[in-house]
Amino acid sequence: MNSGLALHVLESIRTAGVRTICVCPGARNAEWVKLLAEQDLGFEVYWFFEERSAAFFALGRMKRTLQPTAIVTTSGTAVGELLPATMEAFYSDLPLFLLTADRPRRFRGSGAPQAAEQVGLFGIYAPRQFDLEDPERLLSQLNPHGKPLHLNVCFEDPKGAVDRPAPGLWHSETSGDPLERIDNFQRPLVVVGALKDAERFAVESFLHRLQAPVYLEALSGLRDSSLLDPWKITVGDQLLRRSAAAGYPPDGVIRIGGIPTHRLWRDLEDRESEIDVISISSLGFSGLGRTSTLIQGDLSMLLETVAPSPIHGDGKATLLEEDRVLYQCLKRALDSEPDSEASLLRTLSETMPCRASVYLGNSLPIREWDLASTWETRGYEFYASRGLNGIDGQISTFLGACSPDRTNWAILGDLTSLYDLTGPWPFGQLPKDIDATLIILNNCGGKIFDRMFESPKFQNTHHLSFEPWAKLWGLGYERVDSAEQLRGAVSKNFRGLRVIEVRPNPASTHRFWTSFQEALA
Repeated sequence: MNSGLALHVLESIRTAGVRTICVCPGARNAEWVKLLAEQDLGFEVYWFFEERSAAFFALGRMKRTLQPTAIVTTSGTAVGELLPATMEAFYSDLPLFLLTADRPRRFRGSGAPQAAEQVGLFGIYAPRQFDLEDPERLLSQLNPHGKPLHLNVCFEDPKGAVDRPAPGLWHSETSGDPLERIDNFQRPLVVVGALKDAERFAVESFLHRLQAPVYLEALSGLRDSSLLDPWKITVGDQLLRRSAAAGYPPDGVIRIGGIPTHRLWRDLEDRESEIDVISISSLGFSGLGRTSTLIQGDLSMLLETVAPSPIHGDGKATLLEEDRVLYQCLKRALDSEPDSEASLLRTLSETMPCRASVYLGNSLPIREWDLASTWETRGYEFYASRGLNGIDGQISTFLGACSPDRTNWAILGDLTSLYDLTGPWPFGQLPKDIDATLIILNNCGGKIFDRMFESPKFQNTHHLSFEPWAKLWGLGYERVDSAEQLRGAVSKNFRGLRVIEVRPNPASTHRFWTSFQEALA
């Protein structure tokens, strides 16, 4: 489905006179990336990791060649990055072709990860708009003259085939009391996403009454709750498959709080789409592009009124025991490769000051933190930008949220940091006693795609150091290449804004993931 539609769009813009394409790789636009990386389709192709600059480069290209030029992006905030160049193209009467990948239409309004409302995003600045989903095709040739043109193309999950329900099936249940349906579950799994401070007590009490296996993301703030120790799932990978294998095939999933980060949430969209899902959240989004139940409201009020029967489903004890065994395998893999990326995050979680404020960057850092960080009580206060999961503006967001009452730590990837190189600008205007540290995990590219796609184009590989950037802004700087160096750097007394550039060992990281995947299998 995806490849045919992707090729059709490229052939259409070539017919319209486009000869130069600027490509910003991502998972959602994977078919375009593969076609342009592997086939000679008659285009001059430039590769970028950041969309705003790519769009302005395309603008400059048009000024020189006097031909329409295209830019290709993934979904979500990546599309929004094109607006400044599109505005300039509109007033300069330049035919900038905006090729934006999108999630299928059934996700619109769901709040699912990377499911933004992209159609019409550019308003008057892209007078010509097309919204395509397989098997639809453009019915006429594209006019190559005049104003910007927006081609929004909906692609299915690039990981594999999906049973596609009809659009718009996500909804809030209206028949009966949805909260009472929780008592009908015999073998529920619970996943808890981001929670507000005021919600945690009610959620913790509810989970204690329910006694169902629960996966607690770091943003829940309940990861170190001793009250929930008997029912915690410590390893979320392949949880739905592992539950069934343990004799506890889930007949329902209860999501509480924000939309989860973990892959298991995506599995509920396709491979496990028959499992009943109830979301209880203050957010007005189901987070799924298929039928589910959304109960929106104040969590404290909603959950305090529920008196669920404790779960004693067959296989629960087996699942929890096998999870403990798998966690020991994970620990051994981390211990055996202390300089791998996941292990360095584990070290960081054990050495940052207690009660620190911790900003978790999107992409790999937030996922690897949930996998590898310590379960010991540290009193960290977590936050992140999970509305659309974008990697832009995160240094700025972190500094805007810094508190003088805590030490402040941001854990960001290298591409995320490169997106926001002007982020330190306001630091001198903050209170002088602000203590802030940027941990930049520099694995020299977007390694989250390393295990997803064979083409190296997805990774945006580079060999940049953040030391000159830190010096430009007058920031403290230290590079670390090992767990021992990281412990030393974190423990140093420092006031102000500093950068700790962490360079994971690639071979060690590969061995860790190989060992962990063997344990999962």
